[in-house]
Amino acid sequence: MSRSLSAALAAAALTSTLTFATVGGSKRSMSGAEHPLLDKFCGKYFFNDDRRYNFVAAEKFDSEEEKADMIRMFAPQVPKAREDMPALKIMMLRPGAKSEEDLFVHDTLYNIVIRDEGSILVMECWTGDMQLTVDGKISGNQAEGKTIITLDTSSGKASMDIGGGFGKEKWVMTLGEEEEEEEE
Repeated sequence: MSRSLSAALAAAALTSTLTFATVGGSKRSMSGAEHPLLDKFCGKYFFNDDRRYNFVAAEKFDSEEEKADMIRMFAPQVPKAREDMPALKIMMLRPGAKSEEDLFVHDTLYNIVIRDEGSILVMECWTGDMQLTVDGKISGNQAEGKTIITLDTSSGKASMDIGGGFGKEKWVMTLGEEEEEEEE
């Protein structure tokens, strides 16, 4: 995301085969229907962990077809995006939204690889170059960013760190908040 988009987000109040590299270096694959580690990265991430701003939500695609359609839409511009690797959609609030449920697909975390390091899970992926507008069209504001999300179960935080030619961003999710909100 560009600096102006990052500032705008803050100002606006703001699978097929899943491969896990383990500490020992061995790998195991999971079918698209099984992705318990990927699920742990789904939820609301707040810009710089500041609740005064809004959030972006990492969510699973509704189907493999929806994920493939997104990747194919960007194939000419993002040839490295692979349909055979996991991806998550990044949702944002629509301008003028009346509730936190009024979201649109803004971007994609793609080519996801997760390492299990015990109490820490590390997701490496790419984002920023598959951005859409509110009406689902390809945005003119694209900026590829290497993304690392570190989920620390001991602290209860997942930190999404995005870096690219546009600068750096940090988005943070507090684990368990989704369940607490649903109970209220």
